[in-house]
Amino acid sequence: MRKILLAASLLFLGSTSRAQWLPQNAGFSNDTLGFYELSLPDKYTAWAVCYDGKNGLLSGRPVLDFTRTTNGGNTWIPGKMGTDRTLRFSNISAIDGQEAWVAMNKIGPAPGTFGKGGGVFHTTDAGVTWEHTEPGELFDTGSVPRFVHFKDKNKGIAVGDPKGGYFEVYTTMNMGKKWKRVDATDLPAPLPNEIGWISGYAVVGNTIWFGTSRGRMYKSTDFGKNWTVHVVDSIPGTYVQEIAFLDDGLTGVAHLRGRSRTFVFSTTDGGLTWTNYFQPPNWKNSRMTAVPGTNAFVSTAVHPNPIFQGSAVSYDAGRTWTEIDNQASKAVCRFFDAETGYAGSFYVTNPFRGGIFKSQIVFQQPAATESARSSKRRAAAPKNAAASVAVHVYPTPARDVVNLVFGGVPAGKEGVASIHSLDGRQLLSARLSGASTVQLNVSGLPAGLYTLRIATKAGTKSQVITLAK
Repeated sequence: MRKILLAASLLFLGSTSRAQWLPQNAGFSNDTLGFYELSLPDKYTAWAVCYDGKNGLLSGRPVLDFTRTTNGGNTWIPGKMGTDRTLRFSNISAIDGQEAWVAMNKIGPAPGTFGKGGGVFHTTDAGVTWEHTEPGELFDTGSVPRFVHFKDKNKGIAVGDPKGGYFEVYTTMNMGKKWKRVDATDLPAPLPNEIGWISGYAVVGNTIWFGTSRGRMYKSTDFGKNWTVHVVDSIPGTYVQEIAFLDDGLTGVAHLRGRSRTFVFSTTDGGLTWTNYFQPPNWKNSRMTAVPGTNAFVSTAVHPNPIFQGSAVSYDAGRTWTEIDNQASKAVCRFFDAETGYAGSFYVTNPFRGGIFKSQIVFQQPAATESARSSKRRAAAPKNAAASVAVHVYPTPARDVVNLVFGGVPAGKEGVASIHSLDGRQLLSARLSGASTVQLNVSGLPAGLYTLRIATKAGTKSQVITLAK
């Protein structure tokens, strides 16, 4: 007997279930690829860049693969960042579905090392072609680029390791057409052998932080014009690799590695002072990020032991963590807002995982109704953003049909209800023509996970259903 079981957070009804991450097919067929960094410029668009998931982040194998979605994860389109096999990704900063910037570092002479060279590359045609931005001026053959970030289409910053006695920091105010290096007088001097880390930064408004290999964190409150530096951990040998801040720009967490261990540090004064929480139970020790519009931090981990892999959430600035899942290793996660986020994993064939997970997590909301930043982001969302659609899906469980009962406006508007496989193939559909009830016959589908999509003129919303015998 076939049964339809709701297996994820019901986006229409606002309820929750045990499935906290929805598997996505990133479009690859190479089971050695992992995803190191993500960029979400709006609710519908995300870019993800790859690394050598088999041999490690700093292996000598060049990985130029990336993937992107412009429809909220329903389909992902893979591509490559050029053909220079001496490069690998440092990070990505996307403007929209067509335009993105990447910082690329040079593969070092030995595994686990960085070479000198690389630079910043830019695409305006969805990654079909990439332009090396001002080579020799914005970084050169003696540089080690660490990250590039664009606050909007016009305003960007790029940071690299010290060169000429101080960190390379460049800013642009005109869409990257012209870059200017920040003067040494506006940057505290580095310590001996102090360097940065790839993608090791955070941005809230005009405030930027980036970490170093000497346990320090640089901070600018005017988008890179002037800088201060603050100590996170004074014990030698600790490397600030991951930084995340809430919308207030005061509450943050940092992930430090050193002395053969990893640690969580926390701040409530914007990074001036830090508290070491060491290794709290349930904390996932690979990557951390903040969830805009909430008080939540999410950590993720890659680990062969299921006890330590997966994801966890903290609502008290890293002091305590609650496990979200340990079903699969997750190398990174990023959120546009509380409703929109992705985690990068690994492409594997058995059991099949397509490399990307979409968040179905329902986060606790802060006491305030909503942060100003979250409101601003929603206001900037595409005009075709889906309005709230009230729909009841029943019966649960079901035999051979799924009934959709609509309520309110735009319930009666014309549109299409459809069921898709997780790789995006449409398997069946029914037209909405104003009726309050629509019935989908699923008796011919095999057992498995599917995506139910409802598309109207107001937009598209999706939820996951599971067909079981």
